[in-house]
Amino acid sequence: MSTDITTAFHPADLEQLPALQPPDWGNLVPRFSYFIQSSFCEPLKIMENGQLAAIGSSIMHRETVWLACIVVHPEHRNKGLGNRITSALIGNIDRNIYKSIYLDATEFGFPVYKKLGFEVETEYLHFHREKEAPGFPLSECIVPFDERYRQQIFETDEFVSGEKRSGVLGDFVTNARLYVSDSEVQGFYIPDWGDGPVIAKNPTAGTELLKLRMQHFDTAVVPAESHTAFEFLKTNGYQIYKTSRRMFLGNKTEWKSNLVFNWISGQLG
Repeated sequence: MSTDITTAFHPADLEQLPALQPPDWGNLVPRFSYFIQSSFCEPLKIMENGQLAAIGSSIMHRETVWLACIVVHPEHRNKGLGNRITSALIGNIDRNIYKSIYLDATEFGFPVYKKLGFEVETEYLHFHREKEAPGFPLSECIVPFDERYRQQIFETDEFVSGEKRSGVLGDFVTNARLYVSDSEVQGFYIPDWGDGPVIAKNPTAGTELLKLRMQHFDTAVVPAESHTAFEFLKTNGYQIYKTSRRMFLGNKTEWKSNLVFNWISGQLG
């Protein structure tokens, strides 16, 4: 049996991704297409006898790294491949530069990450809506992306996330919808990027952008501390169907989880 845990993920591997696709995740193909071409990401794979057995990627920001989309093929579980691919990703990170490593742990992944030294910081609540979205009027403060707001978007994101993520964020920000008050960006929503992140400096901006997002998505993911988003989603027909865990290795980053109105850890971190 031929196994290699240090092989980079290549474009030719994309055709095998559907066999690893978790049923309740976003499409892996566009995610790994981005990981391959981005200078901020390092996707890896494990092959067994020509079959894609395990995958994962690191997403590098200025001072922090996220591990994303760690998946083991159903036919190759219980072989320790989750541990091996995660260890390989960690081993490729310069810990002198990146003091904090984060990931969003599913029930499958949690025992693996715990053994590798990751600690739980909080939970993410995963919501789903069965009914039609309520028809909310669009706030006059919501406007399309304008280049003059680019730096303010990065500053808003850093204010909430506690991370310097302008590298990856900059690749998608031109499609953002912004909440702007008195010429100041108070929040942003990127509808066509993965799960549609909503980050805001205050509850008003976050709620108004969440109203817009609800027209596009029947799912949502928010940190447990995001009480405004939690109550708004429940009031409008969303119900929790599972949870996951935000875990860290190394230093814990201070962030404002209460101002996250939809998360996107698998693509942004």
